[in-house]
Amino acid sequence: MNPLQRTDRCNEIVFGIDLPVSPEELASLRRSVGWPVEGDYERLLDENVFSVSARLDGRLVGFLQVVGSPHGDLLIHDVCVHPQVQRRGVGTRLMEIALDACQRWNPRGVNVLFEEKNRPFFERFGFRIMLGGYMDSMTLLSRRPKGFPGDPSGGIK
Repeated sequence: MNPLQRTDRCNEIVFGIDLPVSPEELASLRRSVGWPVEGDYERLLDENVFSVSARLDGRLVGFLQVVGSPHGDLLIHDVCVHPQVQRRGVGTRLMEIALDACQRWNPRGVNVLFEEKNRPFFERFGFRIMLGGYMDSMTLLSRRPKGFPGDPSGGIK
């Protein structure tokens, strides 16, 4: 058991750190908010520093994961709240729990990616805006690889 694992209740919604979440549940939650659902969720769920989830009557209604290096920077990734429970404090509580847990890891910093429309939500927690970029997998796969110095194949074809 992760030393950070714990549960918390808020308005009948149960929150927890590193509680079991199935790949199917995560895909269903992502689908509910209109996010892409393709991907290897089994691996994704295993490749984090920790995750925070929220359940209502046993159903996954909120999720975020924290990835990165606890000795470097952490990234709060994919803050997702089911539309039926949005505007009820679920996203806020997920973030509060995640930031409390991040403090215990003592990283150099914590990052989060979000769309402009969600900027006020994340600024409330003290995130300041920096320039960055994002490339989805379809754009990445459409790039023509250039190879690199020392590439034994002479460049990827």
